Amino acid sequence: MQYNKRKHLKLLKSSQKSEKPRKILSDEEFLKLLESRPDENFFELEAYSAMMIAHLHWQNREQYFELIEQFLNGPINFLDLRKKYRSISDAVERLKAELILLDPVEPYNKAFGFTELINEIIMLFDRYCPDPRIREDYEFSEEELKNLIQKIFIGMKNRYP
Repeated sequence: MQYNKRKHLKLLKSSQKSEKPRKILSDEEFLKLLESRPDENFFELEAYSAMMIAHLHWQNREQYFELIEQFLNGPINFLDLRKKYRSISDAVERLKAELILLDPVEPYNKAFGFTELINEIIMLFDRYCPDPRIREDYEFSEEELKNLIQKIFIGMKNRYP
């Protein structure tokens, strides 16, 4: 799918018009929402939003690489990487809310997959347990975590120079 800024803007505007104020849904409302089938515009808007997010994460890859290197070469501290990821995701939401869109400088396929690798690293952090006495089978020690992230990082540096 090619990025089309005009189409993305049109979809964002129409989604904002139809958006209702957010509220906590009852169980029945939640089930009804799950059963409803989103229209084609919903999926197209989600695809454009994913492209925008991927583009921003990819544009910040050097900072991500620095944070990952700091993590691999120092004591366990992954909060900076989480903050970076969250700030980019929040920025995309603010940009969309204000109908400010970015024209990707690079084709989307160049950035494709980068966000997923960052997601994978962040999800690995959730499986870290420093105390071997309480560590579950699915959890990692510091050494295991760093080894897994090192493998992902090597692939990232090769694929996204």
